Amino acid sequence: MTRKLKNWLVVAFLLLVVLLLFWFKASQPRVLVIQSYDTDYMWTRDVDTGLRRVLDGNLHYKIQWHYMNAKRHPDADFKRRAGMLAAREIERFRPDLVIAIDDDAQKYALKEYIKDPKVSLVFAGINGSVIPYGYHLTKNVTGIFERKPLNSLRSMLSEIRDRSGNPLGKRIVHIGDKSASVMEDSKEIEAADWSPFRLAASKHAGTFDEWKRAVAAASAGGDLILISNYQNVLRQDGREGFVPPAELIEWTEANSRVPVIGMGGFMMEDGGMLAIGASGFEQGDVIARMTSAILDKGVPAKDIPQVMPRQYLVYMRQAVMDKRGLKLPDIYEAFSRASNNYH
Repeated sequence: MTRKLKNWLVVAFLLLVVLLLFWFKASQPRVLVIQSYDTDYMWTRDVDTGLRRVLDGNLHYKIQWHYMNAKRHPDADFKRRAGMLAAREIERFRPDLVIAIDDDAQKYALKEYIKDPKVSLVFAGINGSVIPYGYHLTKNVTGIFERKPLNSLRSMLSEIRDRSGNPLGKRIVHIGDKSASVMEDSKEIEAADWSPFRLAASKHAGTFDEWKRAVAAASAGGDLILISNYQNVLRQDGREGFVPPAELIEWTEANSRVPVIGMGGFMMEDGGMLAIGASGFEQGDVIARMTSAILDKGVPAKDIPQVMPRQYLVYMRQAVMDKRGLKLPDIYEAFSRASNNYH
């Protein structure tokens, strides 16, 4: 074989490799992940982790991530702009499937695509119904809802009451901010069966002063404060700027005369005593597996049932529990340690 022929064969081989790589890239299923919030929020990071545990093994996917950062910007104008940017990303990336997490992504980014037969939609973190987003009328949507684990929370409260030397009273006061997600969660909290406890009040605070008054009232007229979310509490009425979450929880723990328990792991990250919340890891894992079923097995989204969450996580800060004189069975500590949520 002549040198010239060898050179031509090498060139031909390299060209073939380039063409195969180009074909591989061009034929990769495209997945766009739209997060309503940003990675400074623990819930968002947990959902991302659940997604990556499954999707990182699918190297034949081309995945793009987009964050709307709506949690710390709750005004409607910002959300509309963030939704427009997310929609532009859909137009630019041209995904085969969009994963949309939490309600803002559904409301502000996906309304033009809910009946597009070329795009499958997989949702997570919807607090209420799919009806406001039109998903009940489409065939290209599936996903997992988000619900507070209220029955598990009630069981945990009963364990605290039975085991602690200074047992809890029966009066629960729920406090949250005035965000759309909290208002939706409040419907569920207020309709729940809390027996043998009872929900004495459900309060919503838009400013720090309102929050302080709610905590003071709960300390006077309740036996336990139950916090849903507090990311959108303004420093002062009519002025921009939210109270940093860690500062708000520090103040609450220092000034509440009754125990304070959260309904999300972010409260533990901000210095809280105890929390039980829906698992972001489960949300990410479930929607990742739905994505694989649609893209790898050709299962239509309409044939994959929309599901309710089944898992929750426990978060404990032992020093604060000891200070409050509260005890739980060892299984709670073991669970929180196993999930790296014991402090």
